[in-house]
Amino acid sequence: MRSFSGKIVVFTALPLEYRAMRARVRGPERIDHESGTIFERGRIPGTNWEVYLARVGQGNQGAAILTERAIQMIRPDAVFFTGIAGSMKHDVALGDVIVATRVFAYHGGKQEETFKTRPETWPASHRLEQAAHFAVLDPHWAQALLPADRETPEVHFKPIAAGEVVVNAQTSMLQDLLDVHYNGVAAIETEGGGFAGAASMADQVPALVIRGISDRADGSKQSTDSGGFQLIAADNAAALTIAAIQALTYPEPVGVELPASRSDTTGTPPIASALVGHQLEEPLSVAWRKELLRPWSSESATMEVHLLPEGSLRLPVRQMNQLRDELVSLGRSEGLFTATEEVSSVLETDFAAAYVRDSRQGRCVGLAVTRSGQRSCWESLPRSSSMHMPVLDPDHTEKRVAELLQLLLCLHDLPGTKFAPAVALDPAELLTVMSLEAARASNSAVLARNGGGGPVQVLPDEVWDAAIIGAAVPTIAEELTLRLMHHFRSPHNSR
Repeated sequence: MRSFSGKIVVFTALPLEYRAMRARVRGPERIDHESGTIFERGRIPGTNWEVYLARVGQGNQGAAILTERAIQMIRPDAVFFTGIAGSMKHDVALGDVIVATRVFAYHGGKQEETFKTRPETWPASHRLEQAAHFAVLDPHWAQALLPADRETPEVHFKPIAAGEVVVNAQTSMLQDLLDVHYNGVAAIETEGGGFAGAASMADQVPALVIRGISDRADGSKQSTDSGGFQLIAADNAAALTIAAIQALTYPEPVGVELPASRSDTTGTPPIASALVGHQLEEPLSVAWRKELLRPWSSESATMEVHLLPEGSLRLPVRQMNQLRDELVSLGRSEGLFTATEEVSSVLETDFAAAYVRDSRQGRCVGLAVTRSGQRSCWESLPRSSSMHMPVLDPDHTEKRVAELLQLLLCLHDLPGTKFAPAVALDPAELLTVMSLEAARASNSAVLARNGGGGPVQVLPDEVWDAAIIGAAVPTIAEELTLRLMHHFRSPHNSR
């Protein structure tokens, strides 16, 4: 998972799609890539996100090349592709917007006596899809983003198909193939496959495709285009893209506003207010990682982060069944698990988990949810290649605590719930404390805590609203890391 950059890239194919996005970006300025690609950088009103716009032209190949190039140059936290598409469903009308839950590159296959499909497919980023869902919960989401005389478009969360052919016929061999093998797709376009594939290979950068419906892919394209539906569709898709970005939690808590109902924070700075939690009389009971999944004997130092809900919860078995698969998908889409790793999943009576254990690489990483609503994730500390020892770097730890908290906030929704965070290092004996940069240059290190002292745990004894945690993740991560380091240096105090 990357460190936060506060940057987002939005790609388009056609000039009208680009103009629809550009019109909604504040203060765009030109940025040139050394290869000649031109970007424009600006801000989204109401957010602190820095947004880069790029036009890739039509086709999956160009989309893939420029997506990879932009990710390498800009190092964004997320990428979007927005524009127009043809409808493949009767209940998806002109002007409607599709948020692609999955992108199918449908041209792969093998021709024998019959054509056997071998598609590539990429799921939407769970985090970005959730942001889009959240944006459209407000029935007036488009009010400030679209012309006053335009109705709010219907938004559908469905798969799309991406190929190299513009479909504009009522019947064809391609239409038949799509109907038989990709019957669930709601729209068809020509760039999403290249875009999604490139984002997936580039360190699993979160990606989302948003398309406005400009035609019905049935031979009526000339009529609908002349009727202005391309412009309407591009405009609607751009509006929802802006709304989804506005719904994303920003990685830096700049200008965070607490809910108006919190009158007790009047006159206090937003960040300071966000850190005022409610102290519990007793810490909440936490299932530490080793209680969920038994560690192997030679396991190296691992950091774990937990969010525990306040109050008595009991998730239904049906939801736990769903969570087992969602944990794998979320871990991959958010970069906790790499694209090539074999991820194991387990569903027990009291928890569901997805994890990777690689004793050769000394890697242990995982996600879990208990029936009581506890959300947990963990990962091995980075190792020094020269010293072959885990390294506890306070700055790196703070960044990772923030990123893992963000990951846990992406899990199942529990409206109105307050959470108590917990952090731990276990085992905490065989490691050294220094910066990763210093560790790369060093051939020797001092064993931390004299090789003893047992696990180090910051117990869940203070609760915050989930919205406040999401708005002030870096600041809360800093607080938790400071507590962790304090307890780490005090071996007899596990709190």
